[in-house]
Amino acid sequence: MPEERYLIVVSILAGRNFPKRPHHKLIIDAKFDGELLSTDPVNHTNKPNITQELAWQLSKKGLQQHRLHRSSMKIQCYAYDTQSTVKEMIGYVLLDFRAATMKQASKWYPLFHCKYMKSKPELQLGLYLDNDVDEGKKLEEMQTNLTANLRPILDETGSFYQIGPVDCCQDIFILAVTIVYASNLALLIPASIPLPDNSSGYSFYYSLFGNNVCSETFTDLINPKFVPERASVKIRSNLDVLCLFFANQPGIQVHFCCEDISFGHCEVPLNTLLKPGSTEIFMRPVVLEGDYTVTIYLPYNKRPVSVSLFYYNLSSSDTRASPPIPPPLSKDPCLASYLVTPVSAGATEKDSFNTVKWLVFGRKTVKEVIDQQQTVPAAPKKSTEIKSDVDYSDTFEDKTSLDPSSLQESQNTPSSLSSTSTIVSSSAKAVPAKTTTTTTVVEKSSKGNSESSSQPHVVIPAQFHHFTFSIDLTSIAGNQITNIRLVFLRYVYPFFGSAAPILTHPPVKISKGTEVFLPHSFCAFDFASMTDQLHETFLSVPLFVEVWERDRNLSKDVLLGICRLPLAKILTAEKTRIVDSSNGNGWRQVHKDTLAVFSADEGKHKIATLTVVLTLEDWGAIHDQRIILNDTSSQVHSVPQENSNTNANKLKNPEKDLRETKEYQVAMELEIWKEAQKQKFENELSEYNQLEETLQKALKDLAKKEQELTAKEKEVVQLRNDQNREHERRLAEMKEASQRLQDDCEHRIQLERVKTSEYEGLVSKYKQELLDAEKRYTALSKEFSIFKEQENGKPEVRLQSEINILTVEKVELEKKLDNALKSKIHYKQQWGRALKEVARLKHREQVTAKAQLKKQQDELEQIKLRYLANEEKESIKSDKLELEVIKNELNKIRLAEEQKQQQQQQQPQQQQQQQQQQQQQQHLLNQQHSSQVIKNQMVQNPHSYHNPSNASLDEHVARLIEERDILLRTGVYTSQDKIIAELDQQIKDIVALRNT
Repeated sequence: MPEERYLIVVSILAGRNFPKRPHHKLIIDAKFDGELLSTDPVNHTNKPNITQELAWQLSKKGLQQHRLHRSSMKIQCYAYDTQSTVKEMIGYVLLDFRAATMKQASKWYPLFHCKYMKSKPELQLGLYLDNDVDEGKKLEEMQTNLTANLRPILDETGSFYQIGPVDCCQDIFILAVTIVYASNLALLIPASIPLPDNSSGYSFYYSLFGNNVCSETFTDLINPKFVPERASVKIRSNLDVLCLFFANQPGIQVHFCCEDISFGHCEVPLNTLLKPGSTEIFMRPVVLEGDYTVTIYLPYNKRPVSVSLFYYNLSSSDTRASPPIPPPLSKDPCLASYLVTPVSAGATEKDSFNTVKWLVFGRKTVKEVIDQQQTVPAAPKKSTEIKSDVDYSDTFEDKTSLDPSSLQESQNTPSSLSSTSTIVSSSAKAVPAKTTTTTTVVEKSSKGNSESSSQPHVVIPAQFHHFTFSIDLTSIAGNQITNIRLVFLRYVYPFFGSAAPILTHPPVKISKGTEVFLPHSFCAFDFASMTDQLHETFLSVPLFVEVWERDRNLSKDVLLGICRLPLAKILTAEKTRIVDSSNGNGWRQVHKDTLAVFSADEGKHKIATLTVVLTLEDWGAIHDQRIILNDTSSQVHSVPQENSNTNANKLKNPEKDLRETKEYQVAMELEIWKEAQKQKFENELSEYNQLEETLQKALKDLAKKEQELTAKEKEVVQLRNDQNREHERRLAEMKEASQRLQDDCEHRIQLERVKTSEYEGLVSKYKQELLDAEKRYTALSKEFSIFKEQENGKPEVRLQSEINILTVEKVELEKKLDNALKSKIHYKQQWGRALKEVARLKHREQVTAKAQLKKQQDELEQIKLRYLANEEKESIKSDKLELEVIKNELNKIRLAEEQKQQQQQQQPQQQQQQQQQQQQQQHLLNQQHSSQVIKNQMVQNPHSYHNPSNASLDEHVARLIEERDILLRTGVYTSQDKIIAELDQQIKDIVALRNT
């Protein structure tokens, strides 16, 4: 049967008579059975409303023990300063544990030793008991509910993952993973798999709570050497929920990788990390370590993939044609995820002014349609077919530069309408290459390149400029990126003539606090556009650069963030004149900026910074172009510039009425169409004026709301400024502390370096001295050996050797003597100890003998008392007889004296004197008589009478002996002192007297 358990609950409801302190919070602490619990902070007001409960779990036996010991509970009240984080004690309350019952009741208690003596604050507290029998059921219900939807949630403020409900999961745990060593890795790499040429080595990769962790790279597969790195995450939960979470987790998969290729993986199980019901983790860290086998895992979609940059031509051969089909995608789904199908931007000349752009980022698709009404008259609709001819050349000017003189000769001179789209991607070391696509519309005759002079044509004013826009994504720096990420950049801007995405390759590794230069990040676009259209597009349509993370498993790419490039800033940059290789003049505008990259999630916080260099080159207006119209032919050809002048001379029309030509009729139709468009524009302008008036009214209403919003924004700004000041203050304090610590460390390092240099100097000096000493030693050794050989032949040497032998013997004898003396001292000490032990034993025997003697004396005294009692009875009888005799004699004497008094009445004084003398004599006679009687009795019966003075003598001797022993035990007196000698003499005399 389970043991019955209780909850001792302290209910803290409210307070009163507290002073108001705006920048402080109230915290109540309660300590019971060695465990301290605290309430949540509440406002420090006059009547704080706390309404919180603190509970401790107790068994029935523990409850009885606390009641028997009359335990008390201390409730302490603190004031917490939110600005300086200082916690000061206000007062405390003591609650008697015996007053706790099952009934919930509260009382007002004053604070003892209160800091606020004037106001005398009080707390409303309640102490009661509660049954704790449903804890197991609650835990089972919580486990069943949590098993279905238990997942880690990142808390960015506390930098931890929350697992389980927040109200009951408050314990902090740290999960750490460390890869220590590896072996036999060469067996995992098959010979049929090609490795990347620019591989930097091998590494281990795993994911920990969604965070990608990569170990240090290494190149040796036989004996891999890498630094064991510890990757850890902080978890807030409780032990039961954490055991349940780990039990349902599949484990951590560790992949063995080379760049983006995974050759194998192993799984580290987490379900055995924590055992249910075990409390080992509260005493020591729980470690799960061992060797795990890496299994070969190389699916088809994990093969090496090369990602390249493709260009798609957006020209269409027919107005009803479908968008162009891109090249066939790779069968690898990893590569296919990076290829985006381009969107057609139009097929005819009219559609060139209406551009549809699709900006794709994340899961959202934004469609922006820029519909601009052009003042340039367009040709009437005819059933003409337009065919595009793509020509790739080295320079843009080869197909677009026309001789101005050819435009002035005749109206029949052919011209071309150029539209270019170029994508250039190169590294920092390569020269950018340009690809130009030119589409020319002409009417073809049966004679090849020759054209009939009777063909109609239309002159279109030259309003397009040739622009070159380049984007250089120089570098990216990580600010809030927690671990190492493999990222690349992607952007799309169809206005430049291409709807294909531009990617930087290969992906680069980026981490927090590092700046990485992006390879192959330069891209240039050649296109034709009107200046107004360019300005309006740059002002209204920004360029979005997406930052993507390349997954290690090549399964998918994750969008990390988006950077917004405002292209309008390039329009206000300073212009500089430039000259190209063909002596063409133009203007260049350069803008360099560092932009923030914001995360793609809902938080929209800054995660990185991107450095961008934008360049806009304006090569001037494109020359007048002419479109030759034909009802029977719709083919399109590219006409070189050198043939234009020759064909112009052949196409001159003979004398003919100008009004009858088709060119004149087309021009008239264009003028009529222009007037209609003008009338349409005026009607729309009036409609726009009415809409503007409506908009003005709406703006007034909006201004009122804006004023209200501004007032609220000011409050928000003020609060934000306060928070920023507090943050800056704390940051400054942290920086100052860090600077002081850094200066201290640098100073210590400098001192250690100085000491090291001094020690190195001393070592070199001592080494030199050692070498000199060794040299001197070798020289002296040689001299000594020569001297020794010379001295060995003399008799003094033999005597000296004998003296040395005798000296050695003397030293040995001295050592033996010293040993003997030490032994003597040792034995003497042992003898002293033995004497002390004997004295101690003798003293103990004396004490025992005295105790026995005293016991015998007590027994003897009892016998003496009984004997004396008997003797006293006999002596009393004899005394009575003697007293009667004496009494009779006294009576006789008294009668005689009375007679004498009657005779001598005349001499009273003499009689009194005589009477006194007689009385004294009589008294002496009585004493002598009594003593004589006693002596006679003693002589007659010496054994039947005991002298009572012997008992007093024994008592006197015992008292003297006791006084002498007391004096000797004090240590002040010895047996030679005078007072001790006198006591001994008195004892001897009394003993001698008693013996006699």
